Amino acid sequence: MNNDPAQRLVAHRGYRRRYPENTLLAHQQAIAAGARYIETDILLSADLQPVLYHDDTLNRVSGRRGRIFDFSLEQLKKIPAHEPARLGERFQDERIAPLSALVTLLEAAPEITAFIEIKEEAIAFAGKERCYAAVAAVLEPVANQCVMISFDFEFMLYARRQGWQRCGVVLNHWRDLEQPGVIATKPEVIFCNWRKIPRNANFDSIPGQLVVYEIARANHARKWLQRGAGMVETFDIGNMLKKLT
Repeated sequence: MNNDPAQRLVAHRGYRRRYPENTLLAHQQAIAAGARYIETDILLSADLQPVLYHDDTLNRVSGRRGRIFDFSLEQLKKIPAHEPARLGERFQDERIAPLSALVTLLEAAPEITAFIEIKEEAIAFAGKERCYAAVAAVLEPVANQCVMISFDFEFMLYARRQGWQRCGVVLNHWRDLEQPGVIATKPEVIFCNWRKIPRNANFDSIPGQLVVYEIARANHARKWLQRGAGMVETFDIGNMLKKLT
């Protein structure tokens, strides 16, 4: 087992504990805190441009009405992404970031691996072919640093068959490991909520490295790593790195 915590921790939506989730700032600060693995969510604008955003509605993160899919990329880039209910107005200058901005960040930090979660809502909006094409085109300069992941197994199998080299899945249920789409994708990584993992689950039998989320406490992280999880994902990357060192 690799004992370097930076190799075992994933910054969930960047350094979300302290900064607005999925913003360029959150990812920059996660890397500054020592993260070597980050995760972000992807939705699409009305003109099919990928952006870093979790919800298809704007209320929680941006404090306004509307849906991501109703706005062009240029419009979205002017909309705040500051999580006002959770963080107040401290980050009101943060804006919705295009995926291309994260690519620029990754180009400057070749040691970083990014898990790029394609949201099911984006796939439903554009269809798997157009959604994949939009995301893959933007990621192409840093493709070797990016692992595409999704809850949509059909999409991930399509991505694999289109030639994307680094693919993963996010499980709704542990039994999803038996789904034909998961098996055929041959995922490099498998993300799963810790609450959905059976007590007697055998991690040696799964086809990829297991990433367990959402882990908030260091003792909980140690438990999963000792049990055999490959990595754990956390909103509090800075503190988790310090406590596991």
